[in-house]
Parts: sequence; C-alpha cells; structure tokens
Amino acid sequence: MHDMSAHAVQHHAPTTFIRKHVFSLDHKVIGKQYYALALLAALIGMVLSWLMRIHLGWTNAAIPGLQLLSKNGAPGGVMTPEYYLQLMTMHGTIMVFFVLTTAPFAAFGNYFLPIQVGAEDMPFPHFNMMSFWVTFVGFWVLIAAFFVSDGPSLGGWTQYAPLSAVGSVAGPGEGMGVILWATSIAIFCVGQLLGALNFITTTLDLRVKGMSMMRLPLSAWAWFITSCMGLTAFAVLMPACILLILDHVAGTSFFVASNLVLNDQLQPHSGGSTLLWQHLFWFFGHPEVYIAIVPGMGIVSHVLITNMRRPMLSHRVLIYSM
Repeated sequence: MHDMSAHAVQHHAPTTFIRKHVFSLDHKVIGKQYYALALLAALIGMVLSWLMRIHLGWTNAAIPGLQLLSKNGAPGGVMTPEYYLQLMTMHGTIMVFFVLTTAPFAAFGNYFLPIQVGAEDMPFPHFNMMSFWVTFVGFWVLIAAFFVSDGPSLGGWTQYAPLSAVGSVAGPGEGMGVILWATSIAIFCVGQLLGALNFITTTLDLRVKGMSMMRLPLSAWAWFITSCMGLTAFAVLMPACILLILDHVAGTSFFVASNLVLNDQLQPHSGGSTLLWQHLFWFFGHPEVYIAIVPGMGIVSHVLITNMRRPMLSHRVLIYSM
C-alpha cells in the first residue's frame, strides 16, 4: 500500500495562481473550495428561507426587490402562492444537495481523509479536481432556474411525478424549471460519484504501512462508509434525472401513465409509471439521510475521544454500527 501511494500520487508544483488556487490538484485546496461552495449555498438557502418566513408572517406584504427576481412570481414584490412553492423547492434542493452532502462529506473529507490515513494526496487528483468543478457547474445550473421565464420548479426537492414530468401544462415552474433542476442534480451526481471513487480508493489502497482497517480513525471510517453509500445511491439518481429530462424533451413516458388529463387536456403519454420515479428517487433518498449524518457522527466521535484522551469503549462496535 505504501509503495502504491508513492507511485499513484504525483506532485506537480503549481506555477501559476490559477493552478494553485483555482484548478488545483491539492486535496486541501479542493476541500476548501468545496467548503466555500457549501457556505455560499447555505447563504442562498438561508435568504430563501427568510423570504418564505416573511411571506408566512405577512402574506400580502411587498418584499422590496423581489419583483426583480420574478415579475410573474412576485408582481409588485408580493409573493404568489406558486412562487412560495418554487422558493421552497429551491431551498430544499440547495440545502440537501449542496450543503448537507457537500460540507461534511466532500469538504471535510477531501481535506482530512488523506491526512488521517497517511497518504500524500488522493490517488486520482485530476478526478478530484473534476469532482469539485462538476459540482460547481451543477450548482449554477440550479441557480439559473431563477432566471427562466416561468421560474424554478415548484415540485419540492422530491419532484414527484407525474406533475414534474409533463411540462408546462402542469402549471408554472413545471417546464424549463424542472429540466434545469434535473440537469443540475444529474451533474451533481457525476461529481459525487467521482469523489466517492477517490475516497474509497484512498481508504483501501493508500493507507500508511501498518495501518489496518480497524486502526482507521472513526472519521475516516465514516467517510469511507458514506462513499460506499453514495456510490450506489447517486448512481441510481443520475439516470432517474436523465429519464425525467427525456419525458420533457423527447416525448418519452417513463413517469407518466396513460390517459392522464391535466387542465382538460389529454396528455400524449402512455405506458409509464408514476411510482417508478418514487422507487428510483427514494433508492437515493433513504441513504441520503445517512450520507448527510454519518460523516458528522464520525467527526464528533473522533473529536470526543481525542479531547477525552481515552480510547473509545468499543472501537469495533461503533464501526459496525455505522
């Protein structure tokens, strides 16, 4: 393992600002980039939650400047019920994907995992760089949904079919907003798959000589377990989003059943299943709650035993429980 680390990791000293701070191959810099992205996403999600709470408290109050974001969704700054649902969808999506998944897993994991296993860097540094920039692009594709004509999707962060699959006939936000939402999440899944492959390989093949799996810190175990879950969960969500896009732009019927009538219009779809989207989405959604919390459990456990200066009562039991 030690010899593989020496051959797998090639350090090229960055010669320009761009190579050192923007398109860096250093796992620490990439971890900081992920963390900055998560902080930006948390700030935007927090502002959206403020707007929703203002609307709940003062339903007919005009929010200064909101009409600049959406003339149809907030005429005169007064939020419509549909626009409230659009903000709720964007808030939930941003917080679940780009904060809860990005910060504890991608940001802290990138920075600390190689250090904790004694590796010089990730085994695939270019993949590592790509994972961040793919995630970065996915985030801005999602934000772009605010600026399309009918606004972002209002289907919630779960985007239940059939309304999310039939297009603009389902109402405001169900056209281009859904396409951008699904495109963003599909791109996000690609980034997370690249990151998960790096994390798993780092843990299995780049451990320092003499460090067995049971000697790994609990935080390293948490990132390893999360990577295994993410590798299966995101690999299912990505094609689900692609199928949802195809229902919009290619006339397919993966998630739309036959004889569906919306706004007195018979939809030209047949043979699909609305439950198929739920099965595919929750194949990701159930592991996602653990993808979000297991890194935090590992970090807290590691910090506690380090500050107590005592070993965990049963290191193996906690590993098996995770």
